[in-house]
Amino acid sequence: MKVESGLPFETIEEALVGARERITSLIFPRGGMEGEALLSVIRREWRSGIEDGGLERIGAIDGSSNSDYLTLGQVIFVTSASLFMRDSEPVVARKYQIGVMDDFHYRDRVASCRETMEVKMALRSLDLRPEIVLMDGSFLAMASRGLWATPYGWKVPHHMRRILMAVESSLGVGLTGGLISITHQIDTARRLEELVRSLLEEEKGTPPDKDEIRRAVAFVERYESLLSLNRLLSQGERVLIAIAKRSGSRSYFNHRLPDMELVRRYTGQEPGYLAPKVLELRFPDYSGIGRGYRITLTYARLERGTNPLRIEIVGEVSDQRLEEILGSLAGFSVKGYPYHLRRVHELTKVGRDLMMHLAKNLMMPEISGRERLGE
Repeated sequence: MKVESGLPFETIEEALVGARERITSLIFPRGGMEGEALLSVIRREWRSGIEDGGLERIGAIDGSSNSDYLTLGQVIFVTSASLFMRDSEPVVARKYQIGVMDDFHYRDRVASCRETMEVKMALRSLDLRPEIVLMDGSFLAMASRGLWATPYGWKVPHHMRRILMAVESSLGVGLTGGLISITHQIDTARRLEELVRSLLEEEKGTPPDKDEIRRAVAFVERYESLLSLNRLLSQGERVLIAIAKRSGSRSYFNHRLPDMELVRRYTGQEPGYLAPKVLELRFPDYSGIGRGYRITLTYARLERGTNPLRIEIVGEVSDQRLEEILGSLAGFSVKGYPYHLRRVHELTKVGRDLMMHLAKNLMMPEISGRERLGE
């Protein structure tokens, strides 16, 4: 094989050797002014050790979802939300929602339904007067996803705000009530589609096309999730805690690497936590939810040699309250993760086996597109 004169013929090993030092310096910024400044900040903010806490009435909420094609163009979905609370006797609860939707942005819409159910289950858990309630994920992410987790993205049509208000009053039900997503209920979904069709035609003066109706319906579904979250946050100050095992957020250190990665790499192996920061949670403008919420943010390692967790507490909490919470979580942790969240995750799981069981009992044929070929 002839190699063109003057052009390189490099091996992957040669390219790797050349790139190794540059990649290492990017991922592990230990040297130079940037690395020293970063390490100085981490050492200053990291607090070693976690003392015992005394909280025992700890609840945990988690949800799950799965979906499959019912027909070509329609999806059947299952979402669930579960509660586990440690008390004198364990308290458990679980609720499923089964529905059908067009395969239009269906993954985002099913995720929105699941999130709505989790929030509503958390609302119900407050009636049990827990000392703290744990939720998987991030409150800040739940609110900010409202901007991009709809078919409109950032460019929300101006008339959608009016449609949201009209839908809420016309349905005749409070969207934040119950334990399931009201906008995803089969009967309500039909009413919602007709109502949106009528409102869009009134707004534009011409009959809307199918995709335009679908976009608006998906937008209203997301609105229910945000309204429910607002109600939950308003009632759960100093009690609600969101815990994430993975996070790409950079809101603590404002560095090119995620906060969690920096904590994992540069804080050693012993338990401890970062000095808390207070952030402001705001809802998207289109939601009409003008109230903001203070969120106390920290990263903590609950056990030696385990990965850190991102922890958000609703409200601005004192150092004493934070230490009480972290100590209580550490006391009930399994491999650095709260037992309550581990237990409720298993309780709420919607796996493939459950979907196969659903298909069998609903006598749904598998749709592959090859049935006419006799296959």
